[in-house]
Amino acid sequence: MIIGAGGAGMTAAINATQAGKDVILLEMMPYAGGNTTKATGGMNAAETHYQKEQGIEDSVEQFIEDTMKGGHDINDRDLVTVMAENSAAGIDWLDSIGAPLPKISFSGGATNQRIHAPEDGSGVGAYLVTALLKKIDELGIKVMYNTRATDLMSLEGTVNGVMAESDDAYYTIHSKAVILATGGFGNNQEMIVNYREDLEGTVTTSAPGIMGEGITMAETVGAGLVDID
Repeated sequence: MIIGAGGAGMTAAINATQAGKDVILLEMMPYAGGNTTKATGGMNAAETHYQKEQGIEDSVEQFIEDTMKGGHDINDRDLVTVMAENSAAGIDWLDSIGAPLPKISFSGGATNQRIHAPEDGSGVGAYLVTALLKKIDELGIKVMYNTRATDLMSLEGTVNGVMAESDDAYYTIHSKAVILATGGFGNNQEMIVNYREDLEGTVTTSAPGIMGEGITMAETVGAGLVDID
């Protein structure tokens, strides 16, 4: 079970299916994409084959340091390191599903040219969502739209399924694993104020489905929250 059909959820669904797993992808909205559709810049990656082909010098180490500086050093260096070390492989994987990002330029906070975008200069988000959906269709992955996950089921500390609902049915879906890819809570004013009273009245560019429900479901079954404020 994968909850959330944005960029992360679709990527997880494709990788799990390619690894031989049977996958169901749940999406509360009538369409896929989530906040990924809002992305317009590109994907930061270091030591990619596109950089090498274009004579651009960059390093994973510099990517890590730029990212830490941009996050005022409160970001988790271990996680930043994982992201940077795997970034070139991410570009390679996008190549493999027919979504190359060969156009490279500077972006905020980067020492070197690092942000990868579509050749035609189109918004990276819609471009990637289109490619991901094409691959999902090609692999025959089941996507349930207009279906809202309401609860995670757990047994002896292990999450083993999802309860969900649509306009015409309630579902109890058992699974060996659940991947939460529901995004943040940028479109939930009540949840924002709950963690940060000073941000009351904040406007957002988040997609309509970014309501934080995955965070709430996870917390209910004992998940911890990190840097939530």
